[in-house]
Amino acid sequence: MIRRAFAGLLAAALLVLAPSAAFGYSEDDFDAAISTTNPAPGEAFTVTVEAPSGTDVTLTISSDAVNDDDIQIAGTKSLTKTAVDGAAVFSVTLTEEAVYEIVATDNEGNVIETFQVVVGDGGATPAPGAGEDTDGAAGPSLPETGATATPLLIGGAVLLLVGAAALFLARRGKVTA
Repeated sequence: MIRRAFAGLLAAALLVLAPSAAFGYSEDDFDAAISTTNPAPGEAFTVTVEAPSGTDVTLTISSDAVNDDDIQIAGTKSLTKTAVDGAAVFSVTLTEEAVYEIVATDNEGNVIETFQVVVGDGGATPAPGAGEDTDGAAGPSLPETGATATPLLIGGAVLLLVGAAALFLARRGKVTA
C-alpha cells in the first residue's frame, strides 16, 4: 500500500514539474534593428544593436561586388563598440551600388542578426525580363523566430524514463508481494 501511494505521489510530482522544462528557455538579451535596407549611395544609415550595457558588439559588412576598401563603418569594414545604456549604435555609409550583408555579433562571436542591404539598384543591370521578380515582394526576408527544441526534447525523454522506472518499480512490488 505504501509503494502504491509513493508511486502515485511520484507521478503527481512529475506532472507538476513537467511544465518547468518549458520555462528553462530564456529570451535572448540581444536584438538588432536597421534604419533602412535600401539607402541611396552615400546616404548614412544606422544599425542599432540592443545588448546588455558593457557588452562588446561587432558589426561586419561584406559584399562580393565591392572591394573591402569601399566599405566603411567609421572608416573600416568591421567595427566593435561597447553597448552603452543597453545599445550599440553604428553609423554606416556605403558609397558603391551593390548588395551588402551586414552581420552583428556579440563578444563571443555569436550572430545576433544578419541584414541584407541593397544600395541604389544593387549594381545590377539585368537584361529586360531577365531575372525580374514579379511577386512584388520588397525589403528584407522574414526574421528567424522560435527557439531551440533540443532542451525540451531532452526534458521530455528524461520524464518518460523516470515514469517508466516508477511504473516498473510499482509493478515489481506487486509481483513479489
